[in-house]
Amino acid sequence: MSVASDGRTAPYVPLVRASHPWRICALLPGTQDKFWWGVSWGLVREAERQGVVIGVYQAGGYDRLDVQKAQVDACRELKPDAYIIAAISSNGLEAQAAAIADSGRPLIDLINGMASPYVTAHIVSNFREDARVGADYIVAHRAEWERSAGRPLKVGWLPGPKGAEWSEAMETAALAILGRAGVEVIHGGHGATALPTQMDLVRDLFDRVSDIDVVFGNAVAIQAAASYLRSRHDASTHLVATYATDAVADLIKSGIVDLAAADSPIVQARIAVDLAVRAVEGRPHGVWNVMTVERLDMAGMPGYDLSRIAVPQGERFQLRPLAPPAAVSPSAGPPVLSAPMPGTPIPDAPGGPSPI
Repeated sequence: MSVASDGRTAPYVPLVRASHPWRICALLPGTQDKFWWGVSWGLVREAERQGVVIGVYQAGGYDRLDVQKAQVDACRELKPDAYIIAAISSNGLEAQAAAIADSGRPLIDLINGMASPYVTAHIVSNFREDARVGADYIVAHRAEWERSAGRPLKVGWLPGPKGAEWSEAMETAALAILGRAGVEVIHGGHGATALPTQMDLVRDLFDRVSDIDVVFGNAVAIQAAASYLRSRHDASTHLVATYATDAVADLIKSGIVDLAAADSPIVQARIAVDLAVRAVEGRPHGVWNVMTVERLDMAGMPGYDLSRIAVPQGERFQLRPLAPPAAVSPSAGPPVLSAPMPGTPIPDAPGGPSPI
């Protein structure tokens, strides 16, 4: 996969292996959105490949910033060598980031975006590009869909949680593109990317405006809209997602969802681990690493590598505690840890690892 690293775009090539079984603490927003199942999977698989130890925690949702703060503080007590954080809020963990910097440990910003100057390196999605892919698709098909409806197009917009950098960046870009094109947008409201929350927003959207032509928004909202429209026997409403999950990919395969932007969250997670190892070992690394966005539709599905977004069948969120320092032997590989936090393999190619 190509990554723009400090402005230079090239395939990302990870280290062959870490020089020591470093201990990494990774914190994710929640498990409700299967997007994060893939992220947890990528974190654990890359940690295993590199021979480092990782703890993976989840806060329980985008309304649990206090929990994520407490989890960072709890991780600090375990004295990890590096931190990877997919932040619930772009600026909500500033005190925690400053404390990590004071300890001299690297902090990797994963996917969601942290505004803190204490971040060592970022691996993030191009959120505006995610939104642009979907918005441009809607504008390109506008005339065709308006002829079919016999009236101006109505687009229902469901961005995701308020206060999350990814959601707000997508909203800014999507509304700007649709607004310039003169497309009517009905805002469906903000909410956590949990299926019950997004289903409530979808129902409310159609209760207010029954003749929505396109639902455009986060992957969980699109999954909810597909279920809702199926119950109404409505196959005429178009569905466009700002990012892809395995559920959305299945809906694209079946012709229910028109399009999703795909930004390879599993690959981003693996890069985050590699960045953490590079930072701990003092190796060169990019500071701003931005993932390439791809357009995923039915025509492109046969050639798309779903392992970039979906965990293998039967696997779940990879929740595991971080082993204390005394439990890690320099000569041993990472221990297998599967117990939940209280309260809450990819082979190398000959000559080294393949580009991610």
